[in-house]
Amino acid sequence: MQSIVKQMSNDIEIIETYSLIAEKEASFGGYATHDLSHVNRVIDNCEKIAKLLGIYDNDIAAIKIAALLHDIGCANGEKNEHAKRSAEWAKRYLQNKDLPEAMLTKIITAIREHSNDAKSIYGKVLLFSDKVDICDKRILPNGLLIIGNRQYGHIKSVGLTVINETLIVNFFTDGHIDIVEMNEYYFTKKVYQGIADLACCFGFNHEILIDGEVF
Repeated sequence: MQSIVKQMSNDIEIIETYSLIAEKEASFGGYATHDLSHVNRVIDNCEKIAKLLGIYDNDIAAIKIAALLHDIGCANGEKNEHAKRSAEWAKRYLQNKDLPEAMLTKIITAIREHSNDAKSIYGKVLLFSDKVDICDKRILPNGLLIIGNRQYGHIKSVGLTVINETLIVNFFTDGHIDIVEMNEYYFTKKVYQGIADLACCFGFNHEILIDGEVF
């Protein structure tokens, strides 16, 4: 399974599609990227959190495949319903990859539901890993002009740990973040909900920290 993930990560079709997405988002004045750099961070987040939660290796590889393809439906320059388009693209792309049918179904389902209210385990891991990628590397110039969204430009990285059955998500910043403004932004509520839902799915508590401190 890991060899399939590596092969897909080097697939020129995937690489060029995400390059096209980056070009369109920059020209259309988007708030945040859905490019390959974002996708690779989501893959890393998926692997880290899945290992912390005790998910099996083959399932981790499958979740990484879902992460690789989760935003490829943004290729037309539109974010609306991109999860549905990504799932359709992935279904066509994966049909000849010799994946078990049950696993293929889980991958497609995770991609389709990664934007909101994921029900499956794969989907919850992907949604979580996607939503916590609210770092400065992802925010486009127009995004820095939007109240609430601009605060993500102060986030440098995210730390993920599980201690005593508590999922801990720690956002590291440059020290200039306005937490009140960020918390009032609609997307921040989605981020926090994704964290809570994943923790609940595994019977864990959760803590959200800013620079190591509960806020």
